[in-house]
Amino acid sequence: MLNIADITNSIIQSILISYFPYYCLKKEGLISKKDGTIKFILTAIVIFANIIIVTKLIGGTSLSIIIMNILNMVIIACSYFNHYSKAITSYFIIYIIMQMSVIIAGNIHWSYTQDLLNNPELSTILTMYLPMYTIEILILVFKNKIYSIYNIFSRYKYCFEVGVFFVLSFDYILSLSLIIHGNDSVVFKNLIIISCIVFLISLFMYVLSINKKINEIEKLNIALSNKNNELKKIKHDYGSQISYINGLYIMEQYERLGDLLKHIINGNNQVSGNIKIISNENSIITCIVNSFDFKDINIIVEEESDIQNLNISEYDLQKILSNIISNSITALGNNGLIIIKTYKIFNNIYISIKNNGPKIEDKIIDKIFDEGFTTKTDMNKKENGFGLAIVKELVEKNKGKIYVDSNVDYTEFKILFSV
Repeated sequence: MLNIADITNSIIQSILISYFPYYCLKKEGLISKKDGTIKFILTAIVIFANIIIVTKLIGGTSLSIIIMNILNMVIIACSYFNHYSKAITSYFIIYIIMQMSVIIAGNIHWSYTQDLLNNPELSTILTMYLPMYTIEILILVFKNKIYSIYNIFSRYKYCFEVGVFFVLSFDYILSLSLIIHGNDSVVFKNLIIISCIVFLISLFMYVLSINKKINEIEKLNIALSNKNNELKKIKHDYGSQISYINGLYIMEQYERLGDLLKHIINGNNQVSGNIKIISNENSIITCIVNSFDFKDINIIVEEESDIQNLNISEYDLQKILSNIISNSITALGNNGLIIIKTYKIFNNIYISIKNNGPKIEDKIIDKIFDEGFTTKTDMNKKENGFGLAIVKELVEKNKGKIYVDSNVDYTEFKILFSV
């Protein structure tokens, strides 16, 4: 009688395990009814054969539970190869429900009822198989509800991995229950313990890898936020730069309109008192200098060579000089001296921007043109670390070279362009 009950239960379980992958995939429109029906029948037959063969070879031991489960997953994956992840996910849900019924019924049987009846077989059927039959019938009755659970669960990114974890966890719980209440040999008990240890180590390594990916995603999110803020800054800067260039361009044609635009951009049309112009008060450098608020910084502009004849756009030149001057102001802390000089040696024009701020350390001086590198202590400003990288890019784009020299007396940025 017990063998008949066991075979009947194996048949029902094989049908349920095979039916739900077919049912869920068909509901999603991933397989046709005809093709799915054939796969469902073949899968049920192979899974039933798997249960019989494993039970015959190993018996109803704790190890057989894990082996049958793994082989069932392989069979379903092969049957629904194109949609194996979804098929196995639906299998997980049914398998967990059935294993929960086995664990509950088994513990009730072993703990309370096996000694109440004189007939052990009848006791097993009533307390083990009858509850499992009931659960299996309820699964079919509420298959749409179970599909809803599958539909929600399958939307999550790591549903497959989580499903594997829960299914194997139930296997180990059931295996340990059989070890405690059953008569497994020492070999099988040791194999279960060893496989459990391997599973826990694998789980730990997987959690570490997931945590690493989470950290990488967080870093990428921070980098994305920084880039977003940088783009906002660039958008703002470009708006002002376009206005600035437009003003300079128009100033060449319509002096009064140019002065007006210059007045709007710079806030005033007077040269600041702490700026000393040695040569040309209408040069590009002078216009750039006048756009800054130097506070207590003294600045000297000495142009021995006219840079307007350089083969570089005023926009690029303005961007280069503005970034270097801005860095110099930051380094000086709004108190010090900046000297800007232009001069010609042979066929090269040099632009020198020198300040008497603190020395740039030797170990970092080669990195200051790297994108994202900054010596500024205010790390809350997301735009830090890009100004000098932009400078180098623009200089090299215009076939120039840039050098930096720093000591205890001064820091000098020297730009070279051929003419």
